[in-house]
Amino acid sequence: MTTPDTNNTLDQRIDATILRSYKQARPGFSLIELTAVLVIIGLLMAGAAIAVPGYLSRARTRVTKTSMTTIKTAINTYMADNAGTPPESISTLIPNYIEPGTELDAWDQPFVYRAPGQSQAFDLISSGPDKEIQTSDDINIWTMDVNSAD
Repeated sequence: MTTPDTNNTLDQRIDATILRSYKQARPGFSLIELTAVLVIIGLLMAGAAIAVPGYLSRARTRVTKTSMTTIKTAINTYMADNAGTPPESISTLIPNYIEPGTELDAWDQPFVYRAPGQSQAFDLISSGPDKEIQTSDDINIWTMDVNSAD
């Protein structure tokens, strides 16, 4: 049979053992934990590296379409102010109708502008990602879908 005195002594020894083992343990992460975290971070970065270029391409297309819509509105405003005559070039619209820099698409290429156009009062075309005119990736103001990034 144990007495309260021996219970206290046993409890003190257990507490001392726990305290000693706690003091001997090093604080911090183990090598396995650090390796696991680095692997997870690497997987996340690899996924981002795969996804980002597609988003950038679609974003550039959308920015170009938005710029073309802005230029089209500026040309129509210019024509309304000048008895229906389209401007000679896009640079004619700067600074009264558009801001400098707007005459470039998202790939830093100047828009192709012709007045009169083939079927409209003017043509406004971006050469697209390949930066060459009259290829399949060209963006034409009259045939583009403004709501689509393609």
